[in-house]
Amino acid sequence: MERVMVFIDGSNLYHGLVKLYQGIYEDFESFRMDFPCFVELLRGDGRRLIHTHYYNVPVRRQDGAEEYASQQRFLNYIRSLPHFTLHLGRLVPRDRMIECPQCGSQFVHAYRTEKGVDVYLASHMLVMAFDNQYDTAILVSGDGDFAGAVEEIMRLGKQVENADFVSPVPTFLSQRCTKKIELTTEFLEPCVTVFRGTRVS
Repeated sequence: MERVMVFIDGSNLYHGLVKLYQGIYEDFESFRMDFPCFVELLRGDGRRLIHTHYYNVPVRRQDGAEEYASQQRFLNYIRSLPHFTLHLGRLVPRDRMIECPQCGSQFVHAYRTEKGVDVYLASHMLVMAFDNQYDTAILVSGDGDFAGAVEEIMRLGKQVENADFVSPVPTFLSQRCTKKIELTTEFLEPCVTVFRGTRVS
């Protein structure tokens, strides 16, 4: 039986879900996804799910107590799931110069960037393919930076399926994968467990 392993780029998935559902609902109060259900949909019939790896970065408590507490609840949920492993990167502070388009004045803009997530995910996919831990990897991401790792994994005789949101043209990543699983509202409907808000007419 075909062995499947799922690799989820958490930040990429979250922002895709926000974009997808904000086009349907406005001011929705809460959104919950049943991740075991989601993974089972990705797996499909006639295949054996080996494990799911979820990657994200933790927000800092000092950046907002409510956001921090909400994410901690979610990360604890992921940790509690059987056959799921949580992998955390880090947020690194950065500065860049911004120029005002009206007056031309320059000022320093402080921001944070994710570090470690892409490297963890790509290296885990490669190592586990090399160790023959799966036959097919399902990569939940739209990040084209994974294309190189995908090509190497397929060179090892493995298959890689790309689960991503609908795009008008094939993405750089999906073109290098065995197939694309489109994440639409219809596909995700069985996994949306809590959803409140006013539907856009």
